[in-house]
Amino acid sequence: MAFRRLAAAAALVAVAAVATAPEEEAAASAALAADDQCAAGDEACALNALQLQSRKVAAQAAASANATDASTNPSCVAYGCQGYVRGLSCQCNPQCQGYRNCCSDYHSVCQSGGSYTPPAQTMSKACYHSSNIYSLDWEAQGNTFFDHFTFVTQDDVHGAHQFTTREEAQQQKTITTDHGQAQLRYGGIRYPSYAGEAYKRYSVNIHTDKAWEPSPGFIAVLHYSKLPTGCGVWPSFWAMNSDKVWPHGGELDILEYANYEENKVTFHIAEQCALDTKQVERCAPLGSTSAHADGCQTSYFEGKLGCMPKQRQPSGQFFSENPGVIAAEWADDHITIFHIPEAEIPQDLKDNTPVPGNWGKWVLAYLPFKEGCTKYIGPQELVLNMQLCGDWAGATWDGVNTGGQCPKQSNLWNNHMCESGLSSPTDCCTKYVTGGAAEIPLRYQQYMDIKYLKVFTANGEVSKSSGTFSRGGVPLSA
Repeated sequence: MAFRRLAAAAALVAVAAVATAPEEEAAASAALAADDQCAAGDEACALNALQLQSRKVAAQAAASANATDASTNPSCVAYGCQGYVRGLSCQCNPQCQGYRNCCSDYHSVCQSGGSYTPPAQTMSKACYHSSNIYSLDWEAQGNTFFDHFTFVTQDDVHGAHQFTTREEAQQQKTITTDHGQAQLRYGGIRYPSYAGEAYKRYSVNIHTDKAWEPSPGFIAVLHYSKLPTGCGVWPSFWAMNSDKVWPHGGELDILEYANYEENKVTFHIAEQCALDTKQVERCAPLGSTSAHADGCQTSYFEGKLGCMPKQRQPSGQFFSENPGVIAAEWADDHITIFHIPEAEIPQDLKDNTPVPGNWGKWVLAYLPFKEGCTKYIGPQELVLNMQLCGDWAGATWDGVNTGGQCPKQSNLWNNHMCESGLSSPTDCCTKYVTGGAAEIPLRYQQYMDIKYLKVFTANGEVSKSSGTFSRGGVPLSA
């Protein structure tokens, strides 16, 4: 969510800048030339760059790279004794015996005490590698789900939502625990509180009371049955450090989309930090976008917009129609994001003994960091929120990425009864989400339905109190 949501879209400005195909550059230039929405220096307008993102799939390149790596020194001495690694011609984990695809030296290297560790430069060749042993540290589910969160009411994205306290959330029914699961919902209308303010719709923004150290590592697992999608909605699941002023300490956008656009996985931090470009290229999941940005340092006024690896980008509609697990493994030198369909949830996760090194086929995004990044990243708390319009969903209301679905659906588009931008009485998106036509869809059809949120830690590490919890829900400010 980066400050909060500018970053998710702003990272795509960098994406457009690194596109290499002449056709993509020409299209981007033409689109920018025609854009009359942005005033000079207005960073919120970086969101319009979402319209320029390339959708070219890098499957052939990724497959070729993996095939080359798989043929290089196929042995456990080279690969190390670890979990399943996609693309290798043989494997070095206990399951390989059942699949009959063990490397020839598996028994001598991995079963003679199981302590062999390859040189660091060899270990780095494995995509999505994970040698950590994880155990359950924290969970929220069922009727007590919301007992583990701090409710934050501040809005940083100029949206058409009014975040609530827990008491207000219960009154407005923006949180419920029906059928043994937890729901985050959009509520009723909040009338303007001053002249010139727009109507808003009640919503919710919750942060975990605990935070977890990325080193040695943790896995956050969101098991869901339904997610909201459609015009004006902007849901997200993300991680942030709240002990320092943003973007110090780091922020990871795990699941985030607006309107009918695709999910964007991005990372932001104040200090010098970058993704390992070679690893990004080599380990891009099959079906990834070709657009990406490698520099993670974030300072909008300096044009530094955070990093976004090549990744698979399902839409919100896909996630909602294919429930299951969204998971993020955050280790010393990398982050891996997974989507596992309900019918394919592995037994290790069901048993609370996750082995993410075996989850290669479900990878959405892989962020391998260059050396030196980890020392700047602080403990991460997890955030779930339900936003409307604002910096992303409002600014891209007319977006070509969604084929103009929202203007067609609402009969509201820029310079026709409204204007596209931040939430205001004349904003197209705000008019729609606070109008009568959106009442039933938003209040009763578009919501998060969560079975559980769990965090597993490496080496028996335990959580600490989050900064947001310690301050009673008050965010830090510069």
